[in-house]
Amino acid sequence: MRFGVALPTYPAGATVEGVVEVARAAERLGFVSAWTTDHVVMPPDQAGPYREILEPLMVLAYLAPLVERITLGISVVVVPQRNGIVLAKELATLDILCRGRLVVGVGAGWNQQEFEMLGYGRRFRHRGVELDETVGVWQHLWTHPDQAFEGRFYHLPPVAFGPLPARVGGPPIWVGGSSPAALRRAGRYGAAWHPVGITPEGLEEGARVVRAAAEEVGRPLPALAPRLPMRLGGGDAGQMLASGRGNVLQGEPDQLVERLRAYERAGADEIVCGFGLADGAATVEQMERFAAEVMPQM
Repeated sequence: MRFGVALPTYPAGATVEGVVEVARAAERLGFVSAWTTDHVVMPPDQAGPYREILEPLMVLAYLAPLVERITLGISVVVVPQRNGIVLAKELATLDILCRGRLVVGVGAGWNQQEFEMLGYGRRFRHRGVELDETVGVWQHLWTHPDQAFEGRFYHLPPVAFGPLPARVGGPPIWVGGSSPAALRRAGRYGAAWHPVGITPEGLEEGARVVRAAAEEVGRPLPALAPRLPMRLGGGDAGQMLASGRGNVLQGEPDQLVERLRAYERAGADEIVCGFGLADGAATVEQMERFAAEVMPQM
């Protein structure tokens, strides 16, 4: 099993120095990926840990020349809250800056008020359909922009679009979410299914739906790559509960290994570890212990 890390781009108190420290530690310690998170504005009574959060694409662009090997990802970008064609350009440029190491996690979003505050309230009702078509527009622009594209939301004549992403065909798409629609979406076009805070039982059950959807369209089976909040040892897990929807892996190394093996049996290929801390140095301490006492046992 491989491991990634959620960068400390939130909660309040996150710093650029901390983000860089964690990304460089990830590369040094054998983590394979580092991930940002996307929210723009939130209702104050629903903001939780996202009250202060750094913009994900800009953070990855800043990190691109500072780390050399690890994958850089977005977990996840709320696609219907952005202009899809502008986002296609931003992601293509970001993949070039990352030298082909970008992975794009996508999600339909969940907070209707956030959509409304961004001026996209009308999109909320059909956000899943719009997400699917937007990914189709990306793949069109990243492969053959000289042809027309005709959809429900996007109508493009042949266009000049370049430069293309560094990776042929564009960066891999990881599909977030655990709804039935998200599971089918992951199977139809995702390189991975990327749920948050899921149990091993939920991962195994959802994987059956994802794989059935992939088989229906005759494509390779997506990887299973959950994002899980975790903490080595004791301490207050309240922040991680807020960002991990209640399923927090917490305990001493042997306890975490036992829990992680359950995910491995359920089919997990990669787990993104969310240590839930704004402080970079404190996050690195958790990563170092995890790398020394947990990863060698997996």
